[in-house]
Amino acid sequence: GLPPKLHSDWSLLETIGRRADPHVVFDVGAHVGWFTMCWKHWCPAAVVHAFEPTPESFGRLEQNVSSLPNVTCIAAAAGATAGEATLNQLADSRVSNSLLEPDQGAWQAIHYQTGAVQTVTVPVVRLDEHARAHGVERLHLLKIDVQGFELGVLEGARDLLTRTDHVFVESAIRPLYKGAARFDQVFDFLVEQGFHLMAMQAWHRGNRVLIETDMLFRRNGLEPAVDDSIVRIYDRTG
Repeated sequence: GLPPKLHSDWSLLETIGRRADPHVVFDVGAHVGWFTMCWKHWCPAAVVHAFEPTPESFGRLEQNVSSLPNVTCIAAAAGATAGEATLNQLADSRVSNSLLEPDQGAWQAIHYQTGAVQTVTVPVVRLDEHARAHGVERLHLLKIDVQGFELGVLEGARDLLTRTDHVFVESAIRPLYKGAARFDQVFDFLVEQGFHLMAMQAWHRGNRVLIETDMLFRRNGLEPAVDDSIVRIYDRTG
């Protein structure tokens, strides 16, 4: 009875397959709930915690997922330390709001526009503390889409990562924010935490200059045995 495919926006996650049994997903950088809605459509038994700091987006998130069972919305960003932080809100790219300041030169180089940038103070939570407070013993999937702040999120989830099966993270090849993590830094961090890269895909503006990549990681020890009948399989990236 489950949908046979995940929505095309998240097709990379088909690599790990759908689940019919209850499992916990953290959607960090939920925006208005598109990922949460898609995952719940694909895996209705999922228990989802959706984190979104932008006040306007959070209001729409709550409206969009209010009818879905077992979804908790948290009006906060995730970071290395709990407290408050300044969120940069981009008038012309609301999906690109970030705790980091946009690098205007980098945006102009790819012919993107931030529009006016306004700031608002938002709460920040550590995922380790949130997981303990809500009794989350194991996480099936940690999805991170936070516009350059990936390492901050991961630093605040070191304990939780030891009990996480998969991490799906968007990260920059050409950083668009000042102080943003690059994809290789995120890769190195997760490898050090005991994960391996399963799949990735990247996008560009029609000129083959890659800008960002989605990476899917799996905890070491969860992979199946090597099939000796297979010499090699090529997965296209980019």
